[in-house]
Order: sequence, then structure tokens, then C-alpha cells
Amino acid sequence: MIFNSAEPYATKFCDYLQKPILTSVDAGTQFNKPSVTIEDINSDEKCMFYTGVPNKSVFYALFDEMGDASEKTKQNNSSSSSGTGRPRSLRLIDEFFMVLMRLRLGLLLGDLADRFFVSKSTCGVICEKWIEYLHLKLSFLTTWPSREIVDKFMPKKFSRKYPNCRVIIDCTEFFTETNQSLSNKSLLFSSYKSHITYKALLGISPAGLITFVSDLWSGGISDKQITKQCGLFELCERGDAIMADKGFLITDLTTPLGISMILPPFKTHRFSRREVEETRRIANLRIDVERAMERVKNFRILSGVIPITLSKKVSKILKICVDLSNLQPPLVHDDP
Repeated sequence: MIFNSAEPYATKFCDYLQKPILTSVDAGTQFNKPSVTIEDINSDEKCMFYTGVPNKSVFYALFDEMGDASEKTKQNNSSSSSGTGRPRSLRLIDEFFMVLMRLRLGLLLGDLADRFFVSKSTCGVICEKWIEYLHLKLSFLTTWPSREIVDKFMPKKFSRKYPNCRVIIDCTEFFTETNQSLSNKSLLFSSYKSHITYKALLGISPAGLITFVSDLWSGGISDKQITKQCGLFELCERGDAIMADKGFLITDLTTPLGISMILPPFKTHRFSRREVEETRRIANLRIDVERAMERVKNFRILSGVIPITLSKKVSKILKICVDLSNLQPPLVHDDP
């Protein structure tokens, strides 16, 4: 960033008038310095609060990997011979920081526009371009590990009883605004939540890393149907085991594929001592997938009622939030 040599005097003068300081970025582009930038973050706690990233070192490491961001996040797709496009109002790193704030804090575009001293429309374009870009750029953070990798990092509490466990799955739902279409209302209505929702299936490895996330489906879809259609079975191998809640009645789908299910016993009678112990053990191991989903929903853009205006990119937003949550400290700590 290029600062005017007379800036100290300008700073005092602007402080006196209680007006924002003007600085310059890129050739000939003037902008008001945002009310908060990544340079203002002075603790890991604040970095997590604003961005969902554990610390500034991780933030900068991510940003350093985005060497093509300037080209991929242009604010227009002009095919003019100059290829310059619209000049940026913010530094590239400020745009990245702003989009992470949008995801982590769920801030409205008008609020972000005021914080970063840009117009609401410019803020909307920046967020839209970066969401498309980050969806592709961060996908490496959520990958399906090989059987060998799963075995290598499997905690002892799994290897003792369920050494073939490949993934622990569960579904989660996200509230959305009521659609005006009656047919869409019927598809999106969740009898479990008694609300219009989106639904996704998440899977974590025994070590606690999110390794699978489906696209968002309508809230009325069953757990069995979403598991069948999301592509999870194509990733599993013969001999693998999937741990799930007893609501996943998919044994008829997994058995022909050579995949076994780890489910709590069904209560058709009074449980024996062995069945009680089995239920307790599976519940204790499955709690990690609940904690993983809680981390994802801590990105507040997903925790409230998602506006209809985000419907076309909400699946991409979910996957970005999953990618970023995988940067946080491990959920599972191996016991001795």
C-alpha cells in the first residue's frame, strides 16, 4: 500500500475532524480505510471471531495460496481488449477478510458496506465473486482419505471395537425463508423441524475430520434418500463400515455393496446389558459428528434463516464453511 508522505499531518487533521482517513491502493485508486482490517487483529481469539480461521498465520497462509485471486475475482467479466476491468475499491486481502466476515458473522451486505466504505452493490459483487472462487480454491481442505490413511490415524477407541469404520454420518438442516411457490414449500418443509429447511449429509472420519459433505437438498427428503443419492456409496469400498444413527435404515442398500452398518440396537424389547453397553458406546463415538456440525453452524451465515437470495449459492457457502472448519484444532483426542 502506498501512503502519502504527509500522512502523519493528515491523520491528525482527520482525527480532529472525526472523519475517516483516505489512503491509496493501486495506481490512482482512492478509498477509505476499512474500520477493521486483518492488521488490526491482535489475538487468535479475535481472528477466530471475525474469520473462523484459528490465527493470523493460517489466514496469511491461505491468502498466499491465492495467487490467481486478482484475476479470478474481477468485478466484471468485460471482454475488452485492455482486459483491465473495473478497478478495485479495496486491497485484495481486505476483500478476502470481508468475505470471511460475511460467512463467519453472517453480516448483511449493508453492514459490510459501511464497515469497508464501499457501496452495497460493490460489496455484493465482491462477495459473489469470492464465494465462487473460494468454493473451488478451498476444496482441497475437505477430501476423502484412503483406507490406509483412515487406519493410520484411527483413535484407539475406534480400533478396539470398530476397526473397519470408514466414516460417521449424520444429516443436518438449515432454516431458510418461506418460498412463495406452494410446490417448493411442500418439498422444503421439514416435519422434523416444522419449518422450511435445506438438508445436507455430513461425514467425518474416525479421527474427527469432516471428509464428506453433500449438496443441500430440500428439507423434506428422507435420510435414506439423501444417503442414496449424495454419492457417498461410490466413495466407500467393500469391507468398509459406516456408523450412523438408528434413523438411517439403509442396510438394504449397503449390504449388496459389501458395506456394513454400525447402528445402535433397535428398541423392540427391553435391552440386555450388552445392548445397553453397545448403545452407550456408539453414542459416545457419534458425538463427534454432532460437534463437527456445530462447528460448521458457528458460521453464522448458516445459523439463522438463510434468505432466498442466497439459494443459488448456499451449497457452495456450506462447503466453504466446512472447508474452513477443518482448519480448526482436532475434535478427537486419542486416549492412552
